[in-house]
Amino acid sequence: MEKKEYYLYVKGKAVPVNEEVYKAYWKITEHEKYLQKKDWKNNVIPFSALDHDGHFVDNIIDEKIDLGKIVEVKIQIEELHKALATLTKEERELMEAIFYREESLRSISRKEKVTHQAIGQRRDRILEKLRKILEDKI
Repeated sequence: MEKKEYYLYVKGKAVPVNEEVYKAYWKITEHEKYLQKKDWKNNVIPFSALDHDGHFVDNIIDEKIDLGKIVEVKIQIEELHKALATLTKEERELMEAIFYREESLRSISRKEKVTHQAIGQRRDRILEKLRKILEDKI
């Protein structure tokens, strides 16, 4: 039986190698292809792709994120929590039922044995109270 010859190509030239080196090379190469296909499938960008000009940090900044807007919204949420803390227990419970537990005005009115219009009017008064508090703060 004739012994098989193995070659790897370096800069376009065939370089003879033994079977062990040949198989190790192709094992690594195929594994890299597998990982690359997996990355493409999962929309993963290799970190090295961000260094096309030597400025990693500048290349990874997501300009779609408005940090100023995030801070502004966070401050508004904090102010809203402070305003909610000024409500009476009954007012807070109504707001939680409507906005956090997403209960309907009709279901709340059945529990409290009043009309849903009365619950709507209470809600509106509480929202107006919160609006005034927040206008003074922001």
